[in-house]
Order: sequence, then C-alpha cells, then structure tokens
Amino acid sequence: MRVLVVGDWQWPWYQEACASALELLGCEVVRFGWNDIFRRWISGRSEPIFRSFWLRAQSRLQSGPAVWRLRRNLVRVGEQRRPDVIFFYNVQLIDRATVRALKDAVPGAILCQYANDNPFSPDALFWLWRNFIESVPEFHIHFVYRQSNVENLCRYGARGAHLLRSYFIPEEDFPVAAVERDLRFKCDVVFAGHYENDGRVEALEYVLKTGYRLKLFGGGWMGALPGLSPNSPLRALYPITPVTGADYRQAICGAKVALCFLSAKNRDTYTRRNFQIPAMKVAMLTQRTSDLTGLFAEDREACFFGSTGELLQQLQRLTRDGDYRQRVADAGRERVWLDEHHVGGRMKQFLALVDAFRLNRQSL
Repeated sequence: MRVLVVGDWQWPWYQEACASALELLGCEVVRFGWNDIFRRWISGRSEPIFRSFWLRAQSRLQSGPAVWRLRRNLVRVGEQRRPDVIFFYNVQLIDRATVRALKDAVPGAILCQYANDNPFSPDALFWLWRNFIESVPEFHIHFVYRQSNVENLCRYGARGAHLLRSYFIPEEDFPVAAVERDLRFKCDVVFAGHYENDGRVEALEYVLKTGYRLKLFGGGWMGALPGLSPNSPLRALYPITPVTGADYRQAICGAKVALCFLSAKNRDTYTRRNFQIPAMKVAMLTQRTSDLTGLFAEDREACFFGSTGELLQQLQRLTRDGDYRQRVADAGRERVWLDEHHVGGRMKQFLALVDAFRLNRQSL
C-alpha cells in the first residue's frame, strides 16, 4: 500500500512518527510537507522561525504565491505517485479546491483527515482552521483525537469518523537508567507542558509552597508571568522553556512523579503525555477524567487528582513511598505496551479502518 502523508512536518512526533510506523508495517510512504518552505531552524531555539515577514504573512493568511505553489505541487505529486491512501495530518494550508483537485487526479485513492488539536473548540481560531472545516465533506474517512469531535465532524458533512488516540514513540519515550540520568533534571515532581490559564498555575504554586522540588518546562509560560503575584514561587523557575528529544526524556525520568494537566482549550479528556510518561516508567499523576480512568487502573497503573488538595495528597504518598511509586510506574508501562498505545499500534488501527473502508466500497 502506498500512503501519501501530508502536513507541515515541523515536529518529528507527528507526521514523521506516523510515516515511519507505516513503513515498518510494510507501507510505501510518500512524504509531502512545507515547514522548510516557510521556516528555518536556528541553533539554540526550541522552535523554528519564519524565513521572512512575507512568508509569515502568507502562512497566516493561508494565501499567496508560496501557498498556491505548494497546493499545485501536492496535486502534481498525487498524479505522479498514485497513492492508495492520502493522509492529511493537522493540515490547515490546503483548501477545499485543492482537495477536490487531488481527488480528481487520484480517483482511486482513499482520503483521510486527522487533527490532534481541536478545530471545533470555542477557543480555536476560525481563520486557522477554516480550510480544514470547509474540506470536511471531501474526505472519505476522518480520524479524531477526542471522541467529542465525531459529532462536530458529522455536523460539517463527514461520512465517517473514528477515534484515533495519540501515542508514545518507543524510540523516544523509554526509561532512562538511574546511572544515565542528568542531575540537572533531578526533582520530586515535574510538569513538562504548555501554559493555560486553567488553574494549573495555582496548583503548581501550592506544590512549591508545600516544599516539593518542582521542575517546570513548556511553551507559553511568559503568558503567566504578568498574573503572578510578586511573591509567587513560580517566579524563581523562569525562564521556563520547552524540552524536546533526549532532554524531554531526561526531564520526565529525572523526577519521582510526573504531573499531567489536560488542555481546557482543546476540551481534552487525555493527552499524549498520558502515554509517554508511563512508557518511560515514571509514576504519573494526572487530572482525573472518565476517559483516563477507563484507560488506567486508578492507584495501580496511574494516580489521579480532581482538586489541588487531592493532588497534594497523592503527591505526598507517591514521593514518600518508593515501593508504591515503583509499582505504579511498572504497571503503567506494562499497560501502555499491552494496549498498544504506541505509534505502531495506532497506525495498525489506521490501516485496519482504511482496509475496512476499501472492502466496503468494493462490495457496493
């Protein structure tokens, strides 16, 4: 099976992770991305920057010579490579007319669309997601990160939508032996995630005030700074920056306990870290949702909290009882492997649903 994977290709844990997993499952993968057209990496920066103001404007407006050119190139690649499946992963720049042209160019291909962010959240930027939403009726199969998006997609004309959760990547998300851990990351508790004004600041302040050694990493935390009180213990942690790759693994494995907050903006009931943290054999303390308590046995494979008081109570037990903490970490890792919450398992689900669609279409 030949699969054309389409996306910006900015972060390796999205399109590239799926493409590599598909290749391991026997697929021929054609990669089509555009991050390098618009952005470039600078040493020491955690995110790429736009190559020029003009390219930034085109990316934001989703229009202009560079955008039109990549849309034409996508149709041309489809015509030349004749994929069996075309997989749009978090695609915002490709408009409905281009999707239609691609369908005409490769009439036998099965078109699939997926987004790990929530295009239908009240906090989502319409201008950013308008091409995605307008193109919904053109795709044969939709895959969703969260169950609530099934209803959203159907309202916009989707013919079929299936839950395809996030995943951990075995080559990246694995335990670090104690002798190999970087002492810079040693702490009682870590949170490696972005800032949202949803109560996580207050919770982290309580953790620090209670005396725990906290490490904090992630993007967007400058947005929290103006709202911090002059004596907030979080101020001492600035500058707060993201960690990726080996540093992310060291940050998680350097802690006794890894916290996990869920995105209120995305209306998430779980997140990718819920699979990554157990995969690294670290005890996970995460916000409680019915979704997550269905995935992990409470207080055996993961620990949960629904309030700051419960967070501190759970944290106290986990940090003081090393045997209990290790049992949770071991059982959590076993669970994510048994249930195949890795990228290979997700792509197996993806291919099974694609095959089911193809068989159904052939029988009509």
